[in-house]
Amino acid sequence: MSKIRKDTVKSESSKRKPKFIEKSAYRSVILSGILGGVFLVLSIMLNGEIVIVFTSDDLLWVSIDIILKVFIILFFFFFMMISIGNYKELTGKPIDYKIILLIFIISLIQSFKNSIVFSFTFIGLLVIVIYLYVVQEN
Repeated sequence: MSKIRKDTVKSESSKRKPKFIEKSAYRSVILSGILGGVFLVLSIMLNGEIVIVFTSDDLLWVSIDIILKVFIILFFFFFMMISIGNYKELTGKPIDYKIILLIFIISLIQSFKNSIVFSFTFIGLLVIVIYLYVVQEN
C-alpha cells in the first residue's frame, strides 16, 4: 500500500514542478521588465538633463556622471533583453533580431545628447550583444 502512495505523490510533485517553474519564469519576466522600465526612466531623467546629479566641472565628477549614465543605459538594455528573452522562451519562440535591434536603438537614443556617453554606450551594447550571442551558441 505504501508503494502506491509514493508513486502518486511522485506523479503529483512532477506535475506541480513545471507549473512552479513556469510561474517563477513569469515572475522573472515581470520583475526584469519592471527593472528595465525603472532604468529607462532613470536614464531619461539623467541623460535628458531633467535631473542634474553633479554640477561641478571637475574631471572626477564629470567622469562619474558619464559612467553612471552609461551603466544605467546598459542595465536597461540588459534587463529588457532578459525580460523579452524569458518571455519568448516561455512561449516557445526564438527572439527576433528585429527586437534586439529595436532595444539596441532605443538604448542608443537615450545617450544621443552626449557624444562620450553615446560612444561608451555603443561599445558596451556591442559587448553585451556579442556576449549573449556566444552564450546562446553554447
